[in-house]
Amino acid sequence: MIERTFVGSWYRTPELEKILRESPTGEVIGHEKEVELAERTAIREQLHPLGPGSKGLTFVSNGEQRKSGYTTYLPNRFYGFSKTEKEPQSGISAVLEELQESNPDYLRQLPESPISLLPKVEDRLTYRGQPLASAEAAQAVRLAREEGAPKVFVSAPSPGVITVFFPPGKAYHDHIDYVYSLAGEIRKEYEAILEAGAYLQVDAPDLAMAKQMSAGWGMDFYEALPHHVDAINEAIKGLPKERIRVHYCYGNYLSSHVNDADFRKVLPEILRLKAGTIVGETANPRHEGDFLIYEDFVKRNGWPEGLRLAVSVLDVKTPFVESPETVALRLDRYARLLGPENVMASSDCGFQTFLGLGNVTKAVALRKLASLAEGTELEEKRLGEGARRICDGYCIKRP
Repeated sequence: MIERTFVGSWYRTPELEKILRESPTGEVIGHEKEVELAERTAIREQLHPLGPGSKGLTFVSNGEQRKSGYTTYLPNRFYGFSKTEKEPQSGISAVLEELQESNPDYLRQLPESPISLLPKVEDRLTYRGQPLASAEAAQAVRLAREEGAPKVFVSAPSPGVITVFFPPGKAYHDHIDYVYSLAGEIRKEYEAILEAGAYLQVDAPDLAMAKQMSAGWGMDFYEALPHHVDAINEAIKGLPKERIRVHYCYGNYLSSHVNDADFRKVLPEILRLKAGTIVGETANPRHEGDFLIYEDFVKRNGWPEGLRLAVSVLDVKTPFVESPETVALRLDRYARLLGPENVMASSDCGFQTFLGLGNVTKAVALRKLASLAEGTELEEKRLGEGARRICDGYCIKRP
């Protein structure tokens, strides 16, 4: 069976949306009943997107319900952020230019988003959020078990993506000092999630998106990229790799993406990650062709042993609902390249990465998840009993 998953963020309930908009921390503190209901609803909708009995995902998340975004909650879990001073995100001129050219309506929404102003870093960051991370992951595990989900993951940011959203100020010597220091601190959140029994997803858009958002690093994106991979590896060293996923993407915003990173340079670095699963972005029109880069790499180098790829078969930025046949076709390419046992079906990114900044309606998202399930089952039937004999001589060797 090919597992069915997605990247993690889901639509917050109206109750939690109101609470989050009034929260000074970017995270819901208290409101236990509202949080549990929202997380249970998110899991149910992922499992049964078209209602009870319908088929959906098999590997779910808690929907990041208690957070206004996958990075905006961090000042609540670290010492070192200013409690009074905030600053706009820097280094995103290329993104703003793209949006102005291709999606000015979306650009006008950004001043109202949770990322418009973020707390300043005034001292070296020290993690203090273990109780919150443990409680969140433990509840995700309990709710998934009660709702019948085979697996559940909880997301946490990579060391590098933290540097994208929070400039270091004067607290660090340079970018390298900053990213490796963060690796040692965010590891504590990773450990808390895993110890509670959940799978961990490391959200690492910095491995691609930061190419157009890293102007404040003081070094070229491609020069910094190996350090960002090494920082993740340092943060997960000794942790159970089979329970760790790493997600890369080019940024969950609807624009032309003409300034995106060159995946030929990115892929070899991503494949150095010591995680069990890579969650990619390969469904949207700009990056569906990245398959050819994967294919060329595998022909030349093979595929890392024990590594799975969660293939994105859903584009979360378009209201087009992919047909089951489209899902099967996108999945089939990678299943035939890597072997069916080494792929999952997934989405390009989350559906509401930041509060109020979803690209499609919830109704469309539910239909997409249902299509993902149907298309994955179609691909399983197409592969059939011959699934292990479909490579062309350059696939990874299997026993």
